[in-house]
Amino acid sequence: MVTSVWSRFYRFEEVFEYHGIFDESGKSSRAPKVVNGISGVPHSHNGFRLRSIKGGRLSFNKLPLKNSLECLPCPLADGEIGCYLIRINVHGRHWDYIGKSRELAHGIWHRLLDHLIKIAGTEEANFNSSTGKFSQMQKDIKSKLNLDPNSATFFNNHVKFAFVKVDRSSEQYKEHVSKIEGMALAFYKEKLGDFPNLNTTNETKGLDGLSQLI
Repeated sequence: MVTSVWSRFYRFEEVFEYHGIFDESGKSSRAPKVVNGISGVPHSHNGFRLRSIKGGRLSFNKLPLKNSLECLPCPLADGEIGCYLIRINVHGRHWDYIGKSRELAHGIWHRLLDHLIKIAGTEEANFNSSTGKFSQMQKDIKSKLNLDPNSATFFNNHVKFAFVKVDRSSEQYKEHVSKIEGMALAFYKEKLGDFPNLNTTNETKGLDGLSQLI
């Protein structure tokens, strides 16, 4: 459903399930890989399952959802576009990221997937590397807070999301999504004094100095 209004924060387990990087059932036909020095057959999408997707050839397709969609509806569907806020909160410390997705094939959840893989530290399965701020956060969680971010327990207890969805049928959907992201970043900085600590780019450069004029 398209609302153009920011949602509440959803717990990770309302949107995704995390089955771990490797398929322990032995049913997957995917090729083995070595990830972080451990060999195994990786799950589809590095083990992150969008709860609203049914069918297909995903490695966890035959596994029943831990919570049925009837009991726990999923607020995000494949192909929905817009902006999102990720919040990781651990023992009083928090990390935020505001981002956008204008890609029509899969939309918001696919961008979230990129970030979730970085949080878990399993980029090696995709031959990718983590960006600096996500990599440092992952290291801090492991070394300073003594938690393993590569676990379903971590994601269920410490990660949540909020979204604002944009009508993908609009001719101006790209401009609309970018405008929302810029305004969200500007509002965040105005309210909290700085940009989200996991963002690396400033999408509000054109606003510098404006407050002195108005």
